Amino acid sequence: MRNRIHSPNLSSCLPLALAAAFLFFIAPAMAQSPLRHLASVPLLKGTYVFNQLNNCVHANGTLFQSTGSLSLNPGTGTFELDAYNAEGDPLTLDHVKQHGTFSNSGKTITFGTATYQVTYGKLEKGIATYLAFIAAADGCASQISLSRQ
Repeated sequence: MRNRIHSPNLSSCLPLALAAAFLFFIAPAMAQSPLRHLASVPLLKGTYVFNQLNNCVHANGTLFQSTGSLSLNPGTGTFELDAYNAEGDPLTLDHVKQHGTFSNSGKTITFGTATYQVTYGKLEKGIATYLAFIAAADGCASQISLSRQ
C-alpha cells in the first residue's frame, strides 16, 4: 500500500486563508483609513465663503440666514466677518462686520465662546478647503459652512 499525500479540502481551508488575509493585509490597511488626516488638526487660513442658517423651535419660530466672507488668521487666532444677515419680522437685510478670536481641533471649532462640532472636507497642504459645523443652544440649531476662496 502506498502512502498518499493528503490533499486538504479547499473549502475547509478557505476560512483560515481569509482570516490570515484579514490579519496581515486588510487590518493594517484599515488602520490607515482616509480619516487619518484628522489626527492632525487642519489649518484654517485665508478667506472663506461663509454661509449660516439658524433654525429655532420656539413657538413663533425665527429665521436667521447669513452669507458673506470670513477671513481667518491662524497666526493670531483671529477672524474677520463681512456678511449680510436676513432676520426679523418684518424680514430685513443688514450688512454686518465682526471680528474676534477662533480656534479649532480635529473635532471642534470655537468662535469667541461658541463651540461647534466640525467636519472637514478636502485638505490642500494641510489647509481645509471646506468645512461644515453645527451647534445647538437655547432652542436653536446653528449650521455654518465655509468654502475656501
